Parts: sequence; C-alpha cells; structure tokens
Amino acid sequence: MVKKISCGIILIVLCLLVVGCSSDQVANEEDTGKIESIDDLTRKKGTLLCTRSATATNAEPFFSYIIDYKNDEILKIQSTEGITSSDSKVLDEYEEAYKKIASYYVDIKYYDAKVKRESDKVTWETTINYQKVDLNKLLELEGEENNIIENGKAKLSSWLELGEKVGTTCVEK
Repeated sequence: MVKKISCGIILIVLCLLVVGCSSDQVANEEDTGKIESIDDLTRKKGTLLCTRSATATNAEPFFSYIIDYKNDEILKIQSTEGITSSDSKVLDEYEEAYKKIASYYVDIKYYDAKVKRESDKVTWETTINYQKVDLNKLLELEGEENNIIENGKAKLSSWLELGEKVGTTCVEK
C-alpha cells in the first residue's frame, strides 16, 4: 500500500517541492529579485515566491509557491498548481488525480489541501505548516527517499536542490 502511495506521492512532492536556484546561479538581486546563491539564502529569514513552467497536451499548467523560511528550515509552504484547458475531459482527469492525492493527506493536521474546479481550470492548493505538521506521518506516507525532511526539519537547501532539476525560479519577497 505504501509503495503504491509512494509512487504517486513522489510525483506530487516533486511538483510541490520544485525550485531552481543553485550556488552558481548569480543574478543582480537589486534588479531582478533573483536569488544570488543557496548558501546566502539559507543563512537568513524571509519569503520566496517561486514559479515554474511546464507543457501539457490540450492544457496550460501553472505552478506557484510561497515559502516562508528561516536559515535552512522551511516554516511553511503554500502552493498553487493546476491547469487551464477548454477540454473538459482533461479537466476531469486532473481533478480526479488531485482529489485522489488529497485524500491521502486528509488525516494529517497542518497539511491542508483543496481542489477547485472552474469552467476552464482545475487548481490544487496546499498549505503545509512544517512547524506543526507531524513529520513522521508525512515520512510514513511519502517515504524517506527524495524527501526534504532531515533531522526532524524541512530543509530549504534540499527543497532548492530538488527544484533545480526541473527549472523553477524564485525571487525573494
């Protein structure tokens, strides 16, 4: 059961936990707001606004994340993901998939997930309060492989490294 859930959860966790910022990625923060380096970022407190692009057949996906952090610890993540499409079958598929995934987390306090359906859009919104959520329950559900939880904390640097692989960009708020 956990293995089946893990496969689906890993996909969603990767979507939720994606950000592309590396130590060698340098930008002028005053002009762009982009992160200069992971090392600098994980030594302070703040909020990141992150997005990434993707493509899908008959749909336009969207991904955005707001991450509150202090040093190398994620305090809270608010994510909004979904698709826009004029094809109701595509919307049905995404809505069903998001609802199924949300059902796995329904009994975990401080992990709030909602699926919204509009005429041309399906949105999956989650808020994870890492200061209060039962990390053991999350690890039990998701597995420890490719997870951002280390030593009882959600690590920002791990989140950023996972995200680097899929090209999400962040700016400091």
